[in-house]
Amino acid sequence: MRLLAWMLILCLGLSAYAQDDSLEISEASNNAIFKNAVDSYSQGKYQATVEELKTIEAKLTQKGSPNRETLGLIQYWKGICYNRLQDFSEAIKSFDKSLGLDYVPVDLHYEYGQALFAAEKLSEARIQFRESVKKKFKRGVSLYYIGYISKEMGERKKAFTFFKAINKLSEEEAKEVRQASEMQVGDIYLEQVEKRADAFKSVETYVIPQYQLAYEIDKESALAPQIQEKIVNLQRKYDLILFQLRNGRPTLNPPYFLRISQEFGQDSNVTFSPAETTISKAKQASIYSKTDFIGRYTFYYRDYFSIAPEFRFNNTYYFNRVPEIYRNDNFLLAPAVRTSYEHTMFKKPAAFLFDYDFNEARRDVNAEENLEFSSRSHSLMFGERFNYWNFGETIVRLRYRMLDSYLDASDSNTTSLVFEQVRSLTLNTLLFYASYDRMRVTDSTYDTDSLTVRVDLIMPRVKDWFTPSFGLSLTSTDPINNKDQRGRETLINPSARFAKTFKKNWRANLKYDYQKNDSKDEENFAYTKSVYAFELEYLF
Repeated sequence: MRLLAWMLILCLGLSAYAQDDSLEISEASNNAIFKNAVDSYSQGKYQATVEELKTIEAKLTQKGSPNRETLGLIQYWKGICYNRLQDFSEAIKSFDKSLGLDYVPVDLHYEYGQALFAAEKLSEARIQFRESVKKKFKRGVSLYYIGYISKEMGERKKAFTFFKAINKLSEEEAKEVRQASEMQVGDIYLEQVEKRADAFKSVETYVIPQYQLAYEIDKESALAPQIQEKIVNLQRKYDLILFQLRNGRPTLNPPYFLRISQEFGQDSNVTFSPAETTISKAKQASIYSKTDFIGRYTFYYRDYFSIAPEFRFNNTYYFNRVPEIYRNDNFLLAPAVRTSYEHTMFKKPAAFLFDYDFNEARRDVNAEENLEFSSRSHSLMFGERFNYWNFGETIVRLRYRMLDSYLDASDSNTTSLVFEQVRSLTLNTLLFYASYDRMRVTDSTYDTDSLTVRVDLIMPRVKDWFTPSFGLSLTSTDPINNKDQRGRETLINPSARFAKTFKKNWRANLKYDYQKNDSKDEENFAYTKSVYAFELEYLF
C-alpha cells in the first residue's frame, strides 16, 4: 500500500511535505545556537541538520533543565528532516516528542500525518490530517488524504463526504487536489455499481460522466492520462463504444476531425489557365491569403460499416489588385460523404470504399471584384483499401467527375483510375501516388489523357524542431485532338514542406512548390511558377 500511496502522491503533483520556510525554523535563524543547523537545512543537508540538532539538544541537557519550547522546536525540526529523508519511523518519534512538549506549530499535524500515512498507520494519520484541517493548514490536501484513507479503510460514504468537501474550499486551496478527488469519487461509484447485474447502465450514466468531470478539470495534468485510461477501459469492458471493427481495424478515436488553417504566400504566376502566361510579368505575381476549413465526423453502424459526412470551405484572395490577378480570387464549398464496408482480403483488414463529392466554386470571372459562379461538379468514387504487402496500405480507386462550367464549352467529364501505396521505412514514410485521367470536354479541342506519378518522403523529426517532407510529381498530358499544336506536355512539380507542431493542436508549415510545364506551344501553354508560403493550422 505504501508504494501505491506514494505513486499516487507523485502522480497528483502534490508536495509531500509542508513548506520548507516554516515560520518556526525561520525564527530559529535569529538564535546563534542554531546557526549551523539553519545553514545545513537551507542547503538541503537534512542528515547533517539532524546531527547538529542532536548536538545542540545534548549541550542544552548537560547545562540543566532546558527550555521546553526550545526542546519542542528541536524535536519538531528533527521530524521535518526525517520526513525529508523518508525515515518515517524516526519522524513519528520526533513529532510525538514535540507534541509531548506542547510544541505544536500550525504545520505539525500535516507533517505528522504524512509520516504516519507513509508508515501505513492510517487511523492515526487520519486524526492528524483532521487536526490540520481544523487549523486551516493545507485544507485541500488534508481533506484529500482523509478521504483517501477512509476509502482504503472501506468507509466509502465517509470518503465521499470528504472528497466532496474539497469543492467547498476556495480555488486556491482546492486546485492541488480537486481533479484527484473527483477521480476518487468516480472510483467509489465504480466499486458500488460493478456488483450490480445492470452495471453497464450505471457505468454509462454515473461513473464515466464522473471520470469525465475529473478529466475536464485539467486535461494537461499528469493525472489526466490515467483518468482517460479509466474511461477507455470501461468503454471497452462494457461495449459502450466501438473500438475495433470486425476485421481488426481500429475505429477513429475521436470520431471527429476538424482542421482550420490560414496560409500566406507569394505566387510568382497567378493564372487561371496556361494560356494566360502571355500577360506581363508584373501582372502575374502576387501575395495571397488562403483560408481553409475541413470538418468530418465518422459514424459506425455495428462493426462493419462507417459513414462520414464531410464539409470543406476554402477561400483565396490575391493582394495584387490588377484585373488579371484579382479575377482569380475564389472560394470553394465542398460537402462530401465517405463510406466504407469493412471486410478481409488476403487474411488482412480491408475495406470497400464509396464516396460522393460535391464542389461549387465561385470566382471573379468577369474581373469585377465580385465572386460569381465558376463551376460545379459531382464526383463518384469506388475503391478498395487493403494490405497485400506487409510494409504498408494500398488503395485502388475509380473516380468519375462531372463538371459544369460557367462556360458551356468547358463542361467536362473525367474518369480516373488511382493507385496509392504507403511504404513504411525504418525511420521514414514513403507515399506513392499514380493516376490515369481521361477528360472529355464539350469543346473536344481540350480533350486530354494524362498520367500522373507522385512520390512523397516524410522524414523523422529533426531534433524536436520540425518534420521535413519532400515531394516530386510528374504529369504527362496527351492533348489527343490538338497534338500538332501542343505535342505531349510534361509538368514537373517538386515541393518541400517543413512542419512544426506545438501546444498539442497547433502546427506551423513552411512550404515551397515549383511547377514547370513544357509544351510544344511555348507561347500559350508552357509556363513556370513558384509558390512560397507559411501556413498555420489548428487541429481539433
